[in-house]
Amino acid sequence: MNHQTSASLSRLSSTLTWALVALSLTVGCVDNDNSVAETASPVLYLSDTGFSFPSAPPGSPAMTDELTVRNDGEVDLILTSFEVDFLVNTSYVLDYQREGSEERLIGYDTTQERPNLLADSRITLAPDESMTFFLTYTPDEEGAGRALRFVTNDTNNRDVRLPIEGAEISSELLVTPSELDFGRVNAGEVVERELTVTNVGSAISTLDLIRISPTMSDFSFTLNGVNPMEDPSVLVDPDQDGADGLNAMASFTMIVTYAPPMQGPDSGALEIMEAGGGQVSVPLSANGASPCINLLFPDTSNPNADELDFGPSLVENTRIQNVVVESCGGQTLEISAIRVEGAEFGLGDGLPPSYPARLPPVTDGNVSANSFQVTFTPPELDLYTGTLIVESNDPVSPVLEIPLRGRGSINACPVAEVSTPELVVPPLEIVTLDGSSSVDSDGRNGVPVHYEWSVTQRPAGSTAQPVERFANPLRPADGGQADDTTTPQAFFFVDVAGEYVIELTVEDDQGFSAPSNDCPQSAATVYINALPEGAIHVELTWHTPSDVDETDLDGTDVDLHLLHPNSGGWANGLSNLSGETLYDCYYANTNPEWGPAGPDGNPSLDIDDTNGAGPENITIDTPEITNNGYYRVGVHYYSSGDSFFGEDYGPSDATIRIYLQGLLADEWTQTLNFTGNFWDVAGIEWGANSSRVIEINRLYEYTP
Repeated sequence: MNHQTSASLSRLSSTLTWALVALSLTVGCVDNDNSVAETASPVLYLSDTGFSFPSAPPGSPAMTDELTVRNDGEVDLILTSFEVDFLVNTSYVLDYQREGSEERLIGYDTTQERPNLLADSRITLAPDESMTFFLTYTPDEEGAGRALRFVTNDTNNRDVRLPIEGAEISSELLVTPSELDFGRVNAGEVVERELTVTNVGSAISTLDLIRISPTMSDFSFTLNGVNPMEDPSVLVDPDQDGADGLNAMASFTMIVTYAPPMQGPDSGALEIMEAGGGQVSVPLSANGASPCINLLFPDTSNPNADELDFGPSLVENTRIQNVVVESCGGQTLEISAIRVEGAEFGLGDGLPPSYPARLPPVTDGNVSANSFQVTFTPPELDLYTGTLIVESNDPVSPVLEIPLRGRGSINACPVAEVSTPELVVPPLEIVTLDGSSSVDSDGRNGVPVHYEWSVTQRPAGSTAQPVERFANPLRPADGGQADDTTTPQAFFFVDVAGEYVIELTVEDDQGFSAPSNDCPQSAATVYINALPEGAIHVELTWHTPSDVDETDLDGTDVDLHLLHPNSGGWANGLSNLSGETLYDCYYANTNPEWGPAGPDGNPSLDIDDTNGAGPENITIDTPEITNNGYYRVGVHYYSSGDSFFGEDYGPSDATIRIYLQGLLADEWTQTLNFTGNFWDVAGIEWGANSSRVIEINRLYEYTP
């Protein structure tokens, strides 16, 4: 490249005077008739709006962009007052070349620390004459930026600014393939796929997190043989080149594994997050693009077993097992045949009237299913086997052959009995469920070997389950040790008012249970009627949709409040005449002294639940006559977060029930959106002859 010397540019500048500029800027003259006549003028033409460079990592070869300036007018175009604005410490060389010349002249060179040779220059372009600017940039960490400026005598383009633009210098992850579809994979199989991650950006990529979403899925992954969720240190040098991060154009490979424990479509995403905020998501899918069949055996101890075991069955009696057929794929499942082999086994109710029988594909997570029955009738005391055969259009398993097993038995059925079939108790009572009167005449010690209690009916808001013992008998709402089925007794916490039905099923040492098809008998039930005590009984329960287990020790905290008619506000420090207690009964003031009615007129918060669904109850045995006021019921969303794990469970649906003299007067449900919400629910007017509940139902962002 030839460069004009500084002296040459100086001589060029001296030949142009501002007088010439002034003459060329003249736009018109006056004719004899005093009218204004237009004169010729220069017209600036630019081949582009500025200079532009692609993103490239530091150290990449130099890049050049060019821009042409032409005079499309009828008089000379003058360019002057050049200003070059470059980023600090960047590598630029600006050259220019006039039309028809073979020589490029240097205008600015940051690499040589030279002055701006264009600063005092004036360049004249005759009509139709052009020149070209060449800007050469060597990529560095600063990146391309700023602008070239100059002034012209084109009245429509006085001040010209040509920006210097470059793609942002940053990392950019490219994952190939961009999504993974594992196709059809049978339950129990393990399939692996590779993913390659490449940094196609211009800066080093620092990985912050790689995860599978949702976390509870059948997909998993490893990087360099390690799960980054278990050992995040593997993210520091993912390509194992000895340097932290992933360099530009460097790559690493990951192994994604799909291992479904059962049939059915699966989907998720592999998410790769960079420390700088970049994120790439790779969709994952399986079992979604073809017909898929899945069989379940709900009457057995293992519904997902590979065989159907009838166990011991009474000789010459028919035992029935249900079989559920699920369509678990993305296309319609067609069942072309169902049959059994083995004389002792047969097909019962639920078979399709004709074949092929069709089940729709999975849509929006909804699985289509149907069921039929398989029977077993053992003629003697012996072991019997057979095969259930189901044919379908599932391309992976077009013919399912399910082994059938069973044995004949002569056995006296156990009999389930409960010691106390009916109970009337107040809410928050602990009752004993006793099945010790159950018998098994030919069993060991004449009693069953297993006792299973199940709650078949409960009032809304109840979450209690039978337990072997409570973790803390003073806080039974926190639950306890799961019921031991080898013992006939269990404990049950009657958590809310209403009716409960709890059934007992027993099993003998031969595997026969009662009540059942093999051992029919009337249900052995405990009926519990929980009737509130006290003239006023207020009950709070709540349900938090995002809290998967509302019976564990972590969850949301919602508080029940009851105000005295004389109170001036919720927990605001007002006291009675003696100045001893607040007029708001709640967790911090569980049994306040409310004055002249005596102890029976004082409220009592009977239970304070802090980790889930409640309940919380407040009772008054002898309320005061409210005259012109009323008792007020309120609910405060004390905490939507989990104090142990720091998780926010979000909105919760609170339900209030108000009982007067043991009868339900009214109930409401309100969604509390976040911590601090306060729900002013209702007022209770108490009179000498009649009482009533007045709905308020007003939600506040925070306690009013």
